[in-house]
Amino acid sequence: NIEVSQIPEVKAIEGSTANLECSYNSNNLNLPAGWYKWYRHDLQGTDIFKSDDFKDRITKESPENFLNKGSASIQLHRVTVTDTGMYFCEVEFSGQKQIKGHGKGTFLNVTVSQSSCTVYIVFGVLAIFSALLVSAYLGY
Repeated sequence: NIEVSQIPEVKAIEGSTANLECSYNSNNLNLPAGWYKWYRHDLQGTDIFKSDDFKDRITKESPENFLNKGSASIQLHRVTVTDTGMYFCEVEFSGQKQIKGHGKGTFLNVTVSQSSCTVYIVFGVLAIFSALLVSAYLGY
């Protein structure tokens, strides 16, 4: 059996890098070939390594750390609010037999930074103020 562990929640600010940690314990099965995948929302979805939404934004764990340290973690770069959601790590080994395991999921919560909110509010207030000035000038 493969026991796969994930952190329940990771918080990140838009534009930053989120570390989605995943580790496994294979009980020393010594299977020669292994790999891992990450899925968004559910385990039947698309492997995010093959998704255009994440193209050039993922750093995978080195093969050495995967095999020797039991780490299947990834870094998701330049996160956006639309990246918010549940992510599942799946680890698989094959040899004389095929063994697979998955974690319970990590919820990635991406928020807009305080400074970005302030900029949006300032522009919103300026837009409303400008509209009021124009309507006052035109006599509405």
